[in-house]
Amino acid sequence: MYSEERVKEKAVNESGIDTDWYFLDNKGQIAVVASGGGLLPESVSSDMDKLRRRLIDNYNEKQKAACLRDLYFMASRGFYYFDKMVLGDYFYFGYYLKAKPISPLITDKSANNIQDIRPLTFIDGDLESVKHFMVNEIS
Repeated sequence: MYSEERVKEKAVNESGIDTDWYFLDNKGQIAVVASGGGLLPESVSSDMDKLRRRLIDNYNEKQKAACLRDLYFMASRGFYYFDKMVLGDYFYFGYYLKAKPISPLITDKSANNIQDIRPLTFIDGDLESVKHFMVNEIS
């Protein structure tokens, strides 16, 4: 859980930036999260230069269609896909499951190839039962 002061500090660097980040559950299932311009876990924001970044202001229909293609592509490859319900509101911390894979990709968390996904974030629990989460509760 972040203090109000820490959230305000982080907002200076992160607000308005849309990026994708990843996390693993206890089974090694992988989720992709579209930040929607919101708060990023410390494990992600610690290396902001490596993140794929895009400004979320003034998304046009072509960009929205590209985001939907990303969603379908990632789910078809075995990834769970989460997105914000309120884009661009940094202080809205809720993320909701948008796509669930038919056949989840499960990886060994200690394998060398998974270490290439940096920064890597872990959650307790099983993605199979996660329908939403609050990003301010992930460090």
